[in-house]
Parts: sequence; structure tokens; C-alpha cells
Amino acid sequence: MFKNNNHLKPSLFGVLIQANSVYCGIHLTEIQLPEQCAFLGILRQNQVLSTTDNPTIFVGDYILAIATHPMMIPALKVTLKKIHSVYYSLNSCLLEARQTANQFDNLDDSDVSSNSNSIYY
Repeated sequence: MFKNNNHLKPSLFGVLIQANSVYCGIHLTEIQLPEQCAFLGILRQNQVLSTTDNPTIFVGDYILAIATHPMMIPALKVTLKKIHSVYYSLNSCLLEARQTANQFDNLDDSDVSSNSNSIYY
């Protein structure tokens, strides 16, 4: 039936979900995979969650997927490793507390001289 079996070598992947992954907090089936690729499930704390259960993806999960054609391996890797362009986490905010204009009104002259070289955005 098939003369060349090189294109039939499936490749399995387990991709660790980082805190800045675009997939944190969504359901597995919401991810659109490239052609000739499929999900096998999620590995979470030594338990495999089936794709049929459509689990929500959390930080620390491994998404398990398969590429049925070798040419689709790079596309699958790129798809599953998508991250936000800057550090992102639903549980923390990395913005620094900065003084506002109202806080400048409350400074006395001694504070103004020490803060005159500061730049606030």
C-alpha cells in the first residue's frame, strides 16, 4: 500500500506549560493544532487527563500531543510553546508601585530636592 514508510513515523511531544503560556486557564480543545497533529491529553501530577474530558490547562501541566507526519513537528512545537510577549501570570502583578502626581503635592521641600532627579512614568 505505502511504498515509503518514512512519512509514517509519528512523533510524541510533552510540552511543559510555563506561567507565561498563552494556554494557561483555557480548555485543551480550544487550542487549534496544525494539520496531522492531535492531542493525547494532559499529564498533571503523575495522572494523565484524557482529551475527551477537555481539561483546563494549568501551569506545570504537560500537554501531550502527536505529529503523525515528520514535516509537522516544527509547527507543532511552535504552536504548543506559545507564550505572552512579556512575563504574564494571573496570580501576580510585576508592575512597580510608583508615585503619582497627587503624592508629589504632599511632599515637603526636603523630599522634593532628593527626588528631583527621579523620573516617573
